Amino acid sequence: MGTLSPNMVVELSSIAYSTLQMKKQKRFSFDTSKSLSNHFNFDSFSKPVMGTSGGFVAKARNQQTGFALVGQGKSQEYKNDIVIAVRGTNFASLNDLSTDARASTSSTERGALVHAGFNSVFESMKTELCEYINLVPANATLHCVGHSLGGAIATLIADWAKQRLANVKLYSIGAPKVGFADFALKSTNSLGQENIFRCTKGCDPVPMVPVWPFVHAPYNGYEYRVDNSGFVNPIKHRVKYYMQDMKSNDWHSYQRKVSFNSHKRVTLDARLSHQVSRDLFWMNRLSEALLTLLRQLGNGVAARIQSGISNGLNFYDQIAMVLSDVTLHNATFTGQLNGLLAHMLVFAGHASHKIKTLSYDFIKWVFEQTIKTVNRLAREALN
Repeated sequence: MGTLSPNMVVELSSIAYSTLQMKKQKRFSFDTSKSLSNHFNFDSFSKPVMGTSGGFVAKARNQQTGFALVGQGKSQEYKNDIVIAVRGTNFASLNDLSTDARASTSSTERGALVHAGFNSVFESMKTELCEYINLVPANATLHCVGHSLGGAIATLIADWAKQRLANVKLYSIGAPKVGFADFALKSTNSLGQENIFRCTKGCDPVPMVPVWPFVHAPYNGYEYRVDNSGFVNPIKHRVKYYMQDMKSNDWHSYQRKVSFNSHKRVTLDARLSHQVSRDLFWMNRLSEALLTLLRQLGNGVAARIQSGISNGLNFYDQIAMVLSDVTLHNATFTGQLNGLLAHMLVFAGHASHKIKTLSYDFIKWVFEQTIKTVNRLAREALN
C-alpha cells in the first residue's frame, strides 16, 4: 500500500485549483511533473468532480463549479490506486467558513459533529464521488488530498470512504479544523493515525480555525511541520509557498510533532504573558489552558455549558458565564483564570489592558477579542 510523497501531495493540491473554472461535462487539461505523470494517469477522468459552495443561495441557483480532480495509479507502486485532489476556495464571501464560535455544525453519516459549511460542499459532491469510490479494487488505496479548505473536504471524503473501502489515506495541507472531538476521534480510529498526513506551517493561521471545540484529526496526534517559521504571516498560507517547502519525496524530512493535546495540563502565569507570540503554538497553548481549567472545575461545568448552549447562548458566552460564576464563589481558580486571560490579551494585541475584574462581561470580551484576531488572520490568508 504505497504512500504519496510530500512533493506529490503538494503538486496534486496545486493542480486541483485548475478545476475552479471548469464546467460540468467539459474536459480540461493541466500540466504535471514527470514524476507525477509516471505514477498517475489523469486522462481517464479528465472531467472535474463538481460541487456547490456559498450557502443556500448558491444551492438554489445550482451554482456548481469544479472542485476535485481524479487520477488512477499506473506505476507498480500505485497500481489501480485512485487519487482525489480537492481544491481550496474562499467559499464565496466567506459566509460558509464562519470561523468564529458561532460556526454551525451538521452531522456525518456516523453522527459526528462537523462544520456545516464544509459538510455542505462534501454532500454536493457525494453522488459523483461514489462513481470513483466504486472503481477502487479491494487491494488498492484511495488517496484523498487537499490544500486549505480543500483539505477539510478531503478529510470528510476520507472519513466517509473508509466506511466502504479497506485502504484510505488522507493528506491535508494548511487545512482548517473539520469537526468536534467526536469526529476527530472517530476518523483517527477509522483511518489510523499512520494514514493521516496533516501538513502545516508555524506561520499559517488557517489551521487555527475554527476555534475549539473544533479539533484536528488525528486526534491528539502529530502533524508534519514543513518549515521552522514562527510569527503568523497570512500570505504564507498560499499553496505556492507550501510547494517551496515540500520538495522532498520523504516524509522523514519533516518534523513530526504533536501541537495540540486535549489532555495536556497547561496552566499559565499572568506574569509571563509577555512571552506570547501570535502563532500556532500559542493558539494551541491557550486552548489547552482553557481545557485544563474547565476540567479542574469538575464534571458539573460541562453540563452547565451544554445547558446554556441548548438555551441559545453562544459557546464561549456560556463558558464566560460559568468561569465568572465559579471564580466569584471560589478563589482557588482566580490565579489560573487571570493567567489565561492575560495571555489571551497579549495574543489579541491588548497587552496594555489590565485585568481589574473577572466579570462575565470582561471574560466574554477577552474571548471575543482573541477569536476575532484568529478569524481576521485566517480571512487574510484566504483572501
